[in-house]
Amino acid sequence: MFRNPYSANIFRFFFLLLIQGLVLQYIGYKNIYLFIYPLFLMLLPLEIPHGLLVFLCFLMGISVDIFYNGFGLHASVMVALAFARPLICGLMEPRGGFEVGQILSAGNLGFRWFIRYSAVIASIHMFLVILLEELSLSWFMLARVFIGFLLSMLLMLLYQFIFNPKI
Repeated sequence: MFRNPYSANIFRFFFLLLIQGLVLQYIGYKNIYLFIYPLFLMLLPLEIPHGLLVFLCFLMGISVDIFYNGFGLHASVMVALAFARPLICGLMEPRGGFEVGQILSAGNLGFRWFIRYSAVIASIHMFLVILLEELSLSWFMLARVFIGFLLSMLLMLLYQFIFNPKI
């Protein structure tokens, strides 16, 4: 659809933000959250300069905070994930390494790799959001993390199937 990676990422930013803020914010049962916006971070190219990565994640997070009245909750979690992403990618690097300019998607690196990669980032994201919201650990909090994580993973995988038909 987009030949230019910049236009694809700009479109993805706004599309995921609008889906999150206008649709997913109102879907969910009680305290179970559905998040799709971390896909923006997951699908950015590896070669992006780290300062730009942190800035873009902050921008996405603060934009979601505007919809959720989050007072920086989502921005802080996205910035933390931006700092953790190079470490996560380094630990999950394929045997042959990543190719230059490669998008970290299911179509490029395989469905199994993408599930592991997105599961790590989505679980950290869900845990941090709920932990910072409640500021305590409990079994109920862990259940919320687990259920929200599973539902968010289903949404992220659905996004991959719809927008990346090479899987």
